[in-house]
Amino acid sequence: TFSGYTDWIKSVAFSPDGKQMLTGSNDQTLRLWNVTTGESLKTFTGHTECVFSVAFSPDGSKVLTASLDNAARLWDAETGELLTTFSGHTNWVNSAVFSPNGKRVLTGSDDRSARLWDAETGVLLKTFSGHGDYVNSVAFSPDGSKVLTGSADATAILWDVETGNSLKTLGHADWVNSVAFSSNGKQVLTGGNDLNAILWDAETGDSLKTFSGHQDYVLSVAFSPDGKQVLTGSADATAVLWSVETGDALKTLSQAKYINFAAFSPDGK
Repeated sequence: TFSGYTDWIKSVAFSPDGKQMLTGSNDQTLRLWNVTTGESLKTFTGHTECVFSVAFSPDGSKVLTASLDNAARLWDAETGELLTTFSGHTNWVNSAVFSPNGKRVLTGSDDRSARLWDAETGVLLKTFSGHGDYVNSVAFSPDGSKVLTGSADATAILWDVETGNSLKTLGHADWVNSVAFSSNGKQVLTGGNDLNAILWDAETGDSLKTFSGHQDYVLSVAFSPDGKQVLTGSADATAVLWSVETGDALKTLSQAKYINFAAFSPDGK
């Protein structure tokens, strides 16, 4: 148990080596933790609103945050120094992720856009426009050639990074809160307010499987590193581990309140 917060934790991320963990909170901070001991190692301050999303760079040297203060920020993981601020969104920034090579950053916002930035300079490279409501979640494909955005307009859109063109639109019956690519890039996973998580073919856009069983909104989805399992976190205060092959629920983890974010450690254990 990682203790010390006085407000909700909105996001978690493991370091690439699995030894450290980041958490972002409604208290406007992010914290770095030792996974083994549970010790708080560092607190990053600078955001002026809730920290909604956290991520490590692929080499673990930097951390990325997205906040309801309309900005995303890049930090030095070791020193806590603020390196870059990604400014330009006109509303809350809900999600921020690194490209697989760490050179670009993708953000999603309540201004209905996703934006691609140069990670080092903070320069805006591209804007993905087309959603009719908030962009709640963003993800890069493993090869960095595509991005996926999930929106309150009840769709997820797959985009070509180079051209900025939309390739496929995937539909839910209600808000899409979370999106993820499998490690081989062949499948994508979406979770929404319709209480379902859906597995899709990333090439054709066909629905492959629906994971049903939650009693409230699905707020977070993740693939295991080997792609054989998926994890869903829900407002029903449970996280469920599912088999990708069968669609069966393998294990249910419960806590007292909403599970806002669910993630696998790098080794999948």
